[in-house]
Amino acid sequence: MAVVFIELLQQEFNLNEDEISLLGKTTRQLKKADRRAYFGQLKHKEKDFKSFMKQQYDTMSPEAQKLWLEAVVQSLLDQGGEPDLADNLAMNIIGRITVYNHMRERAEKEGIKLKPLANFGGMSTVIMLVGVITAIVLYLTAK
Repeated sequence: MAVVFIELLQQEFNLNEDEISLLGKTTRQLKKADRRAYFGQLKHKEKDFKSFMKQQYDTMSPEAQKLWLEAVVQSLLDQGGEPDLADNLAMNIIGRITVYNHMRERAEKEGIKLKPLANFGGMSTVIMLVGVITAIVLYLTAK
């Protein structure tokens, strides 16, 4: 389902085959050469991608916006809850919490098993949680 977002970006920004294949990969699937290509070619275009997609999303009707949400959620469920780079862009536009909550509900309803930490937003959530707990402990021990 991320193909919808990749095609939208391809039409607007004339992406080549390498860039298209990078957008279809998750961060875990990126090898060293892929990461170099991503940070060399696509990362500096990401702001333009987001502004274009935000503009497209804002001009849509609520029904079409719901279709975007469903497309992202279906793509996430197909990959076990792990977003690819195109899904990440769409999730930034729609709202990560909205997407993850909808994904979790559908996964429970349909009995789809998600990869570890996928329903919590990935590793960044774990890191933030550890940071908050550490800050609280340091604050309490400083008193």
